[in-house]
Amino acid sequence: MHQKIISKTYQTFEKLWQRALSAPSDIALFISNIDVVEQKVLYPRYQRFIREYQPLLNRSTTEEQKIVEELEKYGVAITTLEDLAIPSSDRFFQAAKDISQELKSDAQNPLYMGRHTLNINAEQIMRYPELFLWGADAKLLRIIENYLKLPVAYDGLSYYYSLPDGRETGPRKWHQDKEDWQMIKIGVYINDVNEDGGPFECVTPDVNEFLCKTLKTKSVRRFKTAFHQEIQEMLPEHMQENWHKSFTGKAGTVIFVDTARYYHRGKPPTKFERSAIFFGYCSRKPRHPFFCGRSPLSDEELRYMASLLPEDIQDCVTWRDRLTGLAKWIPKNRLRV
Repeated sequence: MHQKIISKTYQTFEKLWQRALSAPSDIALFISNIDVVEQKVLYPRYQRFIREYQPLLNRSTTEEQKIVEELEKYGVAITTLEDLAIPSSDRFFQAAKDISQELKSDAQNPLYMGRHTLNINAEQIMRYPELFLWGADAKLLRIIENYLKLPVAYDGLSYYYSLPDGRETGPRKWHQDKEDWQMIKIGVYINDVNEDGGPFECVTPDVNEFLCKTLKTKSVRRFKTAFHQEIQEMLPEHMQENWHKSFTGKAGTVIFVDTARYYHRGKPPTKFERSAIFFGYCSRKPRHPFFCGRSPLSDEELRYMASLLPEDIQDCVTWRDRLTGLAKWIPKNRLRV
């Protein structure tokens, strides 16, 4: 009991500290989403960036274009490590399994009692650089560039070791990500994931269109999160059947998804733990840069990781060094799951 109180106190203090540090970015988020600012300034600027970059796009192969087309049509594309055939995948996957065992051990630490999810830290990423470097593979960046139609910013990785407590909280609630107008997360399952093991879920395109209109109207908060039952009750009767897809899969399943455009969540696991890595990507002039770059790695550590990559790819990691104006000076949001 004493350990549980200490753990709860520590987590409460940590959350309050994160919220205090995040106040400037929360204010900037509110201002940037005032309709006149969003529609008259920010969105036209974003469209201009796309038009100007079209002649510079690195065209994708037929295989890669198939993933791009599925993303444009459904918001999600599913493949596997084997089908992607990235040369470093074997080393990446072994490192991911090693980290899964470390996080499983950490879950027994009284300090983490009560947490629904454990995350990777900077020391672990630096010890297993193959995890970070896999996400900067040229093939992945080419797919994402052709979807975003803009130069890609690689925003690092999050490793989620999710405990089977059934709690609907944090990223287990339905939400959209804030970083950009369009962005990509690439999720990789490190263990087999069934319906009871916390699969990734995403709404269908027609339901997503309905939710984007309805939730924005119902709340002054542009990026509202919602419980599963809340969404269910909000939908008109003709949408209540098969309104979302649940992506179960074997270890090595790879999910491409636009988490900025589409409402999504990690279904709360109820019987089995889930290990999954999600890599984040946005454009290099994102809508809300203060919600980007929240990797556990320091700027110095990111520059080291970039130095391990081919020279023509390094900019996708060090892109924050070239931000200008308020985008450069507003502190990064620090709230974590």
